[in-house]
Amino acid sequence: MIDLSYDFIITLQNEVLRRFGVEVMLPGDCKHLSQSILDDTTKLVSETTLKRVFGFAVAQHSFSRYTLNTLSQYCQYKDWEDFQQHHYRKLNTASKSTNASPSAAALDNSKWSDLKSKADAVSHYTMLTLKNRSGIAFPYTVHRPFCNAHIEKFLESDYAATALIAPSGWGKSLALVHLAEHCWFGKEARYKQDVCWFIHAHAAGSLLLKGFSLSSWLDNQMNLGNGENFREYFSSHFDKKGGRLILIIDGFDEIAVAGEKLRLLYSKLEDFVYSNDLYPWVKVILSIRSSTWAEIFQHSQQYPAFRRYWYLGAEMDEETNINMPQLTEQEVKSILYNHQFDPATVRLFSENFLQKLRYPYYLQLFCQLNTGPDQTFVDEHLSLFEIVSRFIQNRVFNSQSNSFKIKIIEKLLTLLDLGRTGIYADKNLLLTQNADLFPAYKELLADNILVEENLSQEIMFNVKVRFAHTMLLEYFVAMHYLKQNGQEINEPLLMAILEHLPQSPYRIGVFRWLLRYAINHAQIDGIIKMLHLPLSNIEKSHLLEYLVLHYQHDGNNQGELKSIFPAGFFKKNPIGPFISDEFIHFRKRKVLTALLGLAEAREDKLKIRSKLFTMALLQLDAEQCEIELNNIKKIYTADEFEDELWVTPYEIQLFIYEFLKFGIINENIREKIYNYFRYWTGGGKKPITEPQEIVFRNMGIVFTLLGDNEHLLSFTTRIFETYPSLQHRKTDSLRLQLLCWQAQAYLGLGQTASAARICRHTDQVIKKYSVDYFGGKYLESVQKLLYAGVYFNEHEFNKAIRTAETAVENAQKLDFKVLALMNFGLLNKIYQELQMDKQKNDTVQQIELIRKSTSFKQAVPNFAR
Repeated sequence: MIDLSYDFIITLQNEVLRRFGVEVMLPGDCKHLSQSILDDTTKLVSETTLKRVFGFAVAQHSFSRYTLNTLSQYCQYKDWEDFQQHHYRKLNTASKSTNASPSAAALDNSKWSDLKSKADAVSHYTMLTLKNRSGIAFPYTVHRPFCNAHIEKFLESDYAATALIAPSGWGKSLALVHLAEHCWFGKEARYKQDVCWFIHAHAAGSLLLKGFSLSSWLDNQMNLGNGENFREYFSSHFDKKGGRLILIIDGFDEIAVAGEKLRLLYSKLEDFVYSNDLYPWVKVILSIRSSTWAEIFQHSQQYPAFRRYWYLGAEMDEETNINMPQLTEQEVKSILYNHQFDPATVRLFSENFLQKLRYPYYLQLFCQLNTGPDQTFVDEHLSLFEIVSRFIQNRVFNSQSNSFKIKIIEKLLTLLDLGRTGIYADKNLLLTQNADLFPAYKELLADNILVEENLSQEIMFNVKVRFAHTMLLEYFVAMHYLKQNGQEINEPLLMAILEHLPQSPYRIGVFRWLLRYAINHAQIDGIIKMLHLPLSNIEKSHLLEYLVLHYQHDGNNQGELKSIFPAGFFKKNPIGPFISDEFIHFRKRKVLTALLGLAEAREDKLKIRSKLFTMALLQLDAEQCEIELNNIKKIYTADEFEDELWVTPYEIQLFIYEFLKFGIINENIREKIYNYFRYWTGGGKKPITEPQEIVFRNMGIVFTLLGDNEHLLSFTTRIFETYPSLQHRKTDSLRLQLLCWQAQAYLGLGQTASAARICRHTDQVIKKYSVDYFGGKYLESVQKLLYAGVYFNEHEFNKAIRTAETAVENAQKLDFKVLALMNFGLLNKIYQELQMDKQKNDTVQQIELIRKSTSFKQAVPNFAR
């Protein structure tokens, strides 16, 4: 058997490449190289074997003598021994010519440097293999400062071993590669004097299972003989050794062996670690899955020696068995920038989406979705569904143990009553002592599909199991229903879900997976039936948005989307009720634009255009406001609202635009606005129409712009009196908007107690009804601004600063420049009151930046006062 050192494998690779006539080997070249070797040597080395040699596939055992002999013969040598002897002679000649210190030469050239040469060959091969196996091109990955800090602390400590512990797909192997380059193999490596032996566990597994120990293996690598071992030898020459011996084993638990054999490997590793007590210059670094750590390693924690030898770091979480954090948001963005994502696009990503991408395997899939000249960024919501779908395909359906995994998942769904009873199930009930399921269950844990939570207390064993996140549960529940219904989405299936699952964001998720399936399998009738279900407006809103996004991204056109629906569909089923304040968001602009193409009712078109106008106004985009105004003017004629409104939507929005753009007040429109009580025709039991609601919302903006708090208060009070039922609709966004304006008016009039009472109420509503309330981030940002104003009036300056700073941060993330200006104006007052000159100057600069970015010249003095 060839030993583990793989001496001169890198050299052999380079000679094979030169012989083949290429500088860089690609996976696709292996087939042609195999033919070239066959032509030259009449011996066959398969394409698969060559992929292992060049690191494109895992080498689960040492290379055969046949493979190494054949490759050596391809390079014009007699065999592998001849190849090695030739390069040993070259190395010895080179080292003799460069020896400078006779006293150290004997040790350096014969033992330590020999070991270092072997270790370098092994390590470079392992690193090349891991780089080639990386799901993200290695140059696009980033080093992990956390890992560097963790290992540097370990190296300077007296601990003998450490580990990077995390679930599968967490980026442990690549972190070790970056770490090895940073510490030992880079141009500016910190510890070049060390010998670093970096191997994959597959390389060690076969020998260790045959009876070898790690120490005897290292003895063999150095050809010590005479009963000497490497630790005693180098300890006697410690002053001349010049560095540490670092053994890195990647993927310790990825060896496909049974549990007892894995425990045997662990016991040999543990023997090696504990036997290094007198040799602090021997260090071991592992990467290991958290599930294996819990099963194999963690049992040793009952022994005091374990913690004395193993350094786990301050980040170690004993409940999840993870000491390696997910990628930071900045690391995610750096990888995306390396993939040539436009920074402007990355800045649009929501916090929730970036949170998902912090899981490296999801980030890898997302980058793969967007590589190549024909790929462009797909909406983050669509991308998330594609990522999760591919993840399940790779880790469940393409797995060798897929049938066992499906059994476990189906049993979990049964225990959870398809999500109706919650997200947790008892581990004992899930596995029911079925030993055949244990390996597949361990894989589901290792792949971060399932998660264990140990709630055991003393003698009470209580381990709960759940899906790693809700989207996985939603997916498998949707697929369960499809399987039960012969893969067809029809009315019985949809009604079964509707009757079994209560209204919730979870139910929306299940329906969206079904909608995705219907789109991908051209089940148009299923799509129509889904939109006809008696769902809440917000549920239909999410389904319609997903549908629009799918047909909107590159390669699909508006015609395809329209072709799904029969003529008159959106006349009978208006879009307006589905468009909440959640759509006041810069990410929704494309969706609203697409919905315009579907809208058939004039009220729907007016509502969508008004949302786009409001969005442009919040962003202080004067040019876009003008575009929307011109389109709004075309929807209704000037006299069509005579019996319904005292001022038309177009007129009041024109008043706002002209005032902010040119600083002028249109007196005709102003007279209508201020005499609203004379024209008031709404009342009582009649529902508020769409045009009326648009006017109501813009009236508040007008009074705010003009600083007229008295009229703002009386107007909002009059609406509640005229429409008394509005008071009881707690999750109605119009009601919350009116309450926020009332609080704003009370603040302006110095009635702080009344403003505080309203702020407390709106805060409770937003928190309590967070599941049912989808008014969007706009009103939440307004509410925080008002709370900051309350704190300021109450002289609670520290609370006011914290709240306003949080509010301005949220406003900037959402690109709500109007709200950012109002917050900066408040902060300016606070800093002036507290004589915080530096902060005040910074705030003034931020206000100036916004002023320069807009042609709405009246915006700054009216919103930042």
